[in-house]
Amino acid sequence: MSWLGRFEKACAAFIERAFARSFPSDLAPAHVARKLVAVMEANTTRESGHLLAPGAYIVYVNPVEFERLTAERAYLEREWSELLRDLAARVGAFFSGGEPVVTMVASEKVPLGAAEIEVAKQRPAPPPVRPRRERRYQLRMVKGVPAGGLYRVDGELSIGRGADVSVMLNDPSVSRRHASIAVVNGVPVLRDLGSTNGTFVNGERVETRTLSAGDRLTFGNTEMRIESAA
Repeated sequence: MSWLGRFEKACAAFIERAFARSFPSDLAPAHVARKLVAVMEANTTRESGHLLAPGAYIVYVNPVEFERLTAERAYLEREWSELLRDLAARVGAFFSGGEPVVTMVASEKVPLGAAEIEVAKQRPAPPPVRPRRERRYQLRMVKGVPAGGLYRVDGELSIGRGADVSVMLNDPSVSRRHASIAVVNGVPVLRDLGSTNGTFVNGERVETRTLSAGDRLTFGNTEMRIESAA
């Protein structure tokens, strides 16, 4: 009896749940899922006492279907892969090369509403990873002295009226070391340093607060704004 037959109830429930939604195509994703299981089973071998299944599969569909399903492609590939992973866990099989990968490809040879499946000769290369651009921040004077002040938030920025701070404010209501802002995991974090009159974000007194661009910070009678920097 086939794997799908042995686990028909569980697999059928999984398949129907995964593909219960409607798709803008005559292609039946549940039918493709069952064909994938059949191809996986037919190409699984026993090595060193373990079941070893191919790790990569290609689902060929008509170009018209492929175009209709462009917006659904990532979802379908993910759900088909999840089905194979679930079934392998049930029968104690392993995949060559790691987790299973299913890729949908357009082919003129496949009629509308149908799908052809084959084991990929090699796993598809992962998409290139674009380096994440580190977001930068700056602190702008809104009300206070020095007027028009603009300060880059690089490393840790200390704020107060003392001579040893990064941002020195001419405001007697501000403590000598009033507060600090440090970028933690790419996000600015404000910390009150035990100031006398408190530190406020958008009118709320805080001890520590993660900031977002546009937040208004108040130290004594001085008001500043955190902004994204180029």
